Amino acid sequence: MKIAVLGSTGFLGQAVTPALLDAGHELRLLVRDPGKAAAWSGRGAEVVQGDIVDPEALSKVCNGVETVVCLVAVRRNRPRSYLEVNVDGPRLLAHAARTSGRVRHVVFVSAIGARLDSHFKYLSSRWMGEQELRKSGAPLTVLRFSLVLGERGGVFSDFERAASFGPVIVVPGSGQARFQPIVREDAARCIAETVARRDLVGRELDLGGPEVLTYDHLFDLYAQARGVTKRRVHVPGLLLQPGGAVMELFLPDPIATADEIRTIQRDNLAGSLDVVQAQFGFRPQAPTTWIPEHWS
Repeated sequence: MKIAVLGSTGFLGQAVTPALLDAGHELRLLVRDPGKAAAWSGRGAEVVQGDIVDPEALSKVCNGVETVVCLVAVRRNRPRSYLEVNVDGPRLLAHAARTSGRVRHVVFVSAIGARLDSHFKYLSSRWMGEQELRKSGAPLTVLRFSLVLGERGGVFSDFERAASFGPVIVVPGSGQARFQPIVREDAARCIAETVARRDLVGRELDLGGPEVLTYDHLFDLYAQARGVTKRRVHVPGLLLQPGGAVMELFLPDPIATADEIRTIQRDNLAGSLDVVQAQFGFRPQAPTTWIPEHWS
């Protein structure tokens, strides 16, 4: 199958792209920096330079492909805004897919909790991006994931920064918000298998791993794996949000934004613990056994 992939060099794309190549698909990758896709072009993938807000590049990458996999999003509102990337990007993609005349399936990766809520700007932008694709009439599957765990990057990087910032580790709120983390390679397998699943067109799936872990439990696993002994202090989120807003305003890469502080205190769960088994026929790895091996 000929597939266009947007976000192939990002955190999740680094696992999705080889999974699709291993499955024998012919890939066309939209990337801002072709040098970052050298490993994939060396395996036969076609590389198109551009990004999700470039209509000409989107038209080129969608031309002649049967399926589009979109992994692109920004977690923060700077330097590129939620509106530009997470909302306008899917709108432009929908137009390119529709005018290509051949796209039969758009697989759009989003986040559990995506909904319109002014208190949660990132999650609102993800919902708005989903809506842009839905109202276009594109043959769409939306895959929403809980936290995705990789050996480096993602949650690991967030914990690394928290552990190295200041004399104590500050945890927003009670630390009892619940998550259903999924290992990146298992998330990538779900995405790679979805491209050929016509039965999933028109559906939205909330996906996570086989365990529910609180934020504190996740951080405990990280700290044990990395030998972190610094004391942790729980601080009410309302007290931290003004500082997050100021850091976002003045720092190019703050340790946390006000929106992230609010979001990390919400439960982030899929429909059930066996949702991946039920939908894709395999059991994802358990974070409590994966983290000690891969984060040490």
